[in-house]
Amino acid sequence: MKDQSFQKLFEPIKLGNLIIKNRLVMTAISTCFAGTRGEVTERLTEYYATRAAGGVGMITVEEACIHLQLPHVKNALGIFSDHLIPGLEVLTRRIHEEGGMASLQIGLYFRQQLNGYLRYAASAQAPDCGPGCKELTKDEIHYIQGLFVDAAERTRAAGFDGVEIHACHGCLLSEFLSPYWNQRTDEYGGSRSNRLRFPLEILAGIRERIGPDYPVLYRISGSEFTPEGFTPEDAVVFSQALEDGGVTAINVSGGLGHINYISIPPSDVPRGILLPLGKEIKEAVSVPVIVGNSMTPQLAQEAIESGQADLIGLGRPLIADPQWPQKVEQDRLDEIRSCIRCNQGCFGALRDPGRRGITCIYNLLAGREFEHPITEAESKRRVVVIGGGPAGCEAARISRLRGHEVTLLEKTDRFGGQFNLAALPPKKGDFGMLVDFYRGELIRLGVDVRLETEATPDLLTSLGADVYVQATGSIPVLSPIPGADMAHVATVEDVLSGRVKVEEGLVVVIGGGASGLETADFLSDKNIRVTVLEMLDVPGRDILVGIGVREALLSRLASKNVTILTGHRALSIVKDAVIVSDRPLIGGGKESRIPARNVVLALGMKPEDTLRETQTNGEAVWYRVGDCQSVGNAFDAILQAFELAIKI
Repeated sequence: MKDQSFQKLFEPIKLGNLIIKNRLVMTAISTCFAGTRGEVTERLTEYYATRAAGGVGMITVEEACIHLQLPHVKNALGIFSDHLIPGLEVLTRRIHEEGGMASLQIGLYFRQQLNGYLRYAASAQAPDCGPGCKELTKDEIHYIQGLFVDAAERTRAAGFDGVEIHACHGCLLSEFLSPYWNQRTDEYGGSRSNRLRFPLEILAGIRERIGPDYPVLYRISGSEFTPEGFTPEDAVVFSQALEDGGVTAINVSGGLGHINYISIPPSDVPRGILLPLGKEIKEAVSVPVIVGNSMTPQLAQEAIESGQADLIGLGRPLIADPQWPQKVEQDRLDEIRSCIRCNQGCFGALRDPGRRGITCIYNLLAGREFEHPITEAESKRRVVVIGGGPAGCEAARISRLRGHEVTLLEKTDRFGGQFNLAALPPKKGDFGMLVDFYRGELIRLGVDVRLETEATPDLLTSLGADVYVQATGSIPVLSPIPGADMAHVATVEDVLSGRVKVEEGLVVVIGGGASGLETADFLSDKNIRVTVLEMLDVPGRDILVGIGVREALLSRLASKNVTILTGHRALSIVKDAVIVSDRPLIGGGKESRIPARNVVLALGMKPEDTLRETQTNGEAVWYRVGDCQSVGNAFDAILQAFELAIKI
């Protein structure tokens, strides 16, 4: 190891009778890679084998459903029947072949099930229990306990080195644990000891069935981060009871899942937020404690050294970069593709019915490892990429990995394009990590990068490329609103880049999509009163619901007293106000006047395609990717670039 500062992360550690080669554990995140009936697929197997090969000590395979009719995501992995064991044996064997140990998480949701099954709950008074919701009877509780015990036995039979029980952020067991959900009046509700009863009985049943030595881990909430929920004190008492019941290790998560998104936090949640909770639990028990939450190598090492955790959980960081452990151990920190916590490729896939499984916004190999799509090109070509935004950088990177000679032209003095602006609003600094990765990778791979270079027709012709990839991005839409050309009117790009200073007074942001809301967030941090106008019925419709980003942003704007007017159209801009209508289609209806010292336009973007008529030599091929072809989001732009480059 070159950098001894991370040596603690790579010490062997005991988990019961197991010896894990280092203190790094991949935590369970659903992939949607299993078959339609829960069976293991090649895609699933190679996804996990790739992460084991990257050096992590133990892989916790995603939550496997314990009941045929209750998958919590589409294509959920299953452990509900013996016929699934042979496929799971293949999975564990591949993980072992690549040097990792393997555990399997088992759990049950009724809140998230997909098959139209009735909503069963810990309590009929649970916050999301509507008509038809059924409170579990004692007999049904005992039946479910049997499902967990059977699943644990199958887990051992399939060759897994351990089993992890899912008991946090919204699953059935966390409902019983939490006073937020559990309003029962029998021995499974009310007092703390009654709320702990169900998960403790499951542990007792597993120990009775498979003995005292097989590793059984519990993933629990260190806190639900709400006064009505499971508290840190609850977590300590529960952890002590788990230890008394024979648990092997405790994996600390947090949050209510569907409310505060701390379980899979977006970039507005501080990294390491669970570490103080892990420390409290670690001081109360003698079994190993695992804590994660997208930690950096530096934070992970500090957590071990300071006694806040025994092992570090890595979920999304290993989706983004399977080689995270190897790169840390080999002092290759600059090569790490860091998770930027955008939740678009990973968690977003679980919320988007059109997606076929998780991936990463800038690791499009995630979930495609079995395809081996990046291969050496049969014939090497000269490729010129025009534009250094995310799409252009990805096209250049993949083209170079395929062996092509690549030149990248960027007219500004920096990489990143729109992502440089995306990193500027509050809580979005993580987005700069994507830019840092591309900058380092293009230099490391030997791409001929030319910053501050305009792609003129003469230059493009002189480069004599075989392939030109235009990735020039997008520019703001020109506003048709009367008065938009006045001196006190600026664009989002003007404001975020600092070209236009807005320091005081009332501000109206016209456009309530992602960029408008983030700019309002940026301005409200300056104690500026902001009003956002949006024609649609809901702000932030271009931000995927349910991944925490939109929810956190709207909550933050509300706390800063930002006014959001939906269903309103800006009719005109005057010296000190914006005239609006509550008839967003063409105006009319009730008109009102919103005072404004400054106005910011967030009306969307259009393709930057000034090179459309550019002619290159007749043998060259010309492609367009990203926003210059069709304006979308960063995930779509990078995906287009990846798909193009693997075929060049």
